Formats: sequence, structure tokens, C-alpha cells
Amino acid sequence: MGKGRAYDKAAIIYDESRPSYPDPVIDWAIEKTGVQKKDLLLEIGAGTGQATLKFAERGYKIHCIEMGENLAEILREKTKDYDISVEVVSFEEWSPPEGFKTPFIFSATAFHWLESRIKYKKCTGLLEDGGHLVLFWNDSPDVGIREVKKAYDLLWGFYPEKRNTETNIFNLDQKRKEEIESSGLFQLVDSLNYKWKLKNSREVFLKGFFSQSSYLALEEEKKLQITQPIIDLLSKLDDVFETDFHTNAYLARKIGSGSSPSGVYNRGID
Repeated sequence: MGKGRAYDKAAIIYDESRPSYPDPVIDWAIEKTGVQKKDLLLEIGAGTGQATLKFAERGYKIHCIEMGENLAEILREKTKDYDISVEVVSFEEWSPPEGFKTPFIFSATAFHWLESRIKYKKCTGLLEDGGHLVLFWNDSPDVGIREVKKAYDLLWGFYPEKRNTETNIFNLDQKRKEEIESSGLFQLVDSLNYKWKLKNSREVFLKGFFSQSSYLALEEEKKLQITQPIIDLLSKLDDVFETDFHTNAYLARKIGSGSSPSGVYNRGID
């Protein structure tokens, strides 16, 4: 999960700028899986709690795995009034307590950073019979705001494969579904595409732009080439503005446990 240390250096900005997850998506996952409040949930790559708090506020107990020490410190402070525990370690290196089992593992905009040869195998070993792996991603489609588009054009100059963001979201959705099925360990039993409007202040949006992995991963020389031009562009935005946003969720059941699902469902909700 290579992003952890890069994000960890910008933990405060990350926390201030990262959006949470819509309530209807969280409620969908709870309803579909039937997870109980007596259960201990496991979260992989919790960050600073954008998804964690949504479950904690609903009364769920969660054990969080987060490899960034600064991110984890913020997470602990934000969840101190809830039944939340946090371990600072990568999921790949985490050693669960002997006999640890959970009916519900979730990961929010983090699962793609895990080592593919490990993540599904380790998750299936941690899940109870009939347990579920629930994956969330916040995805931003192509934006219609001229200044934002130009800012991304500057960034995508170093990532030409990302220029067509709208197509990428569709491709990412298909890739995620295929990856779950091809693991041979999970069956995708439902998925959800939830479209919503994200309201941003200019200041928060700017922080968010500079805390995304594509920017953080750049060499310092490349950052210097685009940072001030991007600031100049985004300074022209309104104080508060809205952008389109998608939250994609995937519900996978451990193969060989529980009743066999009758089919795979795909729903889109505006």
C-alpha cells in the first residue's frame, strides 16, 4: 500500500479536504449485509476516518488498520468517543489476534493500494462463513468548470492515461468488478453507483487537489512546474462551488460460505 507514507506527510491537509461517504451508501451496505452492531468490523486503510465515522456514528465497533502514523493519530482523536481501535501497520504485514474472525471487512478508497497477491486471500481468511467484503470508492468524473479542467490538464500532462476521466470511471468500475470475480475467492453479489453533488470551498478544493496521490507522487521538479499555475487557475473559482461526484460500492461474499446468491445486481442511484 505505497500511498500510505505519501499521504501521511500531508495528513492534516488530507483530513481537511477528503470528502466523507454519503449516508445512503453506508445504509445500503448495512442493509444488504445484515451486519449487526454486536459484530466487530474490520476496516482496511482507514485514513483519518472518512468512512469509519459513518459506521461508528451508527453504533458499530471497528478495528482499523492504517499504515500512516500521522493519519492514525488524527483518526484516534476523531473517534475517541466511539468503540474504535486503531493499529498502525500495513494490512499486508498485520498479524491479527489468534482466532480473529469478522463478518464484515470494509475499505474506502484504499483497497486498490493493497498487494493483489495478498489482499483477497487474507480477507477471506479473516471473514466468518457468510461474511462480506465491502469496498467503497469516491470517484470524481470529468468536471465542467473550466479552471478546474485546466488545472487537471496540467497535472495529467505527467499522466496522459488519465486525461479522459469520465471514461476512466467506467473502466475503473468494470476493472474492480472483474478483479473481485477473478480472485476466485469472492463473488460480487451487488454493486451501487451513487451520484451526488460535492460542495467545496475554494480553499478546501485547493488543499484537496494538492493532497491527491497523483500530485504527491510527482518529483519535486515536476511539482514546481505546475504548482503556481494551478494555484493561479483555482484562485479564480467562486468561494463555494459544486462538482459532480460518484460513490461506487461493491459487496462481495466469501465463496463457499452461506447461501448461494441468486445473481449479481448492479444499480445506479442519483
